[in-house]
Amino acid sequence: MVGMIDQVLAGAVIAVTLMCLARLALRRRPDPEVPPAGRSVDFAHASMGIGMTAMFLPQVLPAGVWAVLFVANAAWMGGLALHRRPARTYLHHLVGGLAMAYMFAAARSHEPTSHLLSLPTAHSSGHAHGSSLTVVEAQPAGFAFPLVAWVLMLYCLLSAGFAGTDLLRPAQTCHITSTPRLTAATEVVLSLGMAYMFLTML
Repeated sequence: MVGMIDQVLAGAVIAVTLMCLARLALRRRPDPEVPPAGRSVDFAHASMGIGMTAMFLPQVLPAGVWAVLFVANAAWMGGLALHRRPARTYLHHLVGGLAMAYMFAAARSHEPTSHLLSLPTAHSSGHAHGSSLTVVEAQPAGFAFPLVAWVLMLYCLLSAGFAGTDLLRPAQTCHITSTPRLTAATEVVLSLGMAYMFLTML
C-alpha cells in the first residue's frame, strides 16, 4: 500500500513539475498580462518539484548540495517579498524552500551500526569466558529535530487545504496568478507530497 502511494505521489509530482517547466519555457518573453508573481510562483513550484522528485528517485546530487540550493531559493523569495506584493505569496514559498532544505539537511536514513555484545561461553574446564559478538542493527529513520518536522508537515497540510479552497472558488476571484486553478492544483500536489514525505520520515 505504501509503495503504491509513493508511486502515485511521485507520478503526480513529476507531472506538475514538468507542467511548471513547460509554462516557464513558453514564457520566454515577459508577458504584460502575466504578473511577476505568476512567473516566480512557477519557478518556485518547479524547483520544489525537482527537489521532491530527487527524494523519490535515486539522488543525483548530495543532500547537502540540495539543502544549499533551497536555502538560496528561500533567500531569493524573501528578497521578492520585500519588494513585491502580495508579500504572502513569496513568504509562503520562502517557508517551502526552507522546508525542503530542512528535509535534505536534517533527514537521517537507515544506516547500519555495529555493536559488540559480550556473551559468556563455557569451556570443558568449567570456567566461563567472555566472547564478543558483533551485532549490526539499523538506526531508525527520522529528523535531527522532529518537532520542526512536525510543524512543517502541519504547515504543508494547511497549505494544501487553502489551495484546495482556491480550486472551489470562481476563477475570477482566485488571487494566486492569472491561471489560478492550475497553480492551486500544483500547490495541492506539492504540499501533500511534502507532508507525506515528512510523515514517512518521522
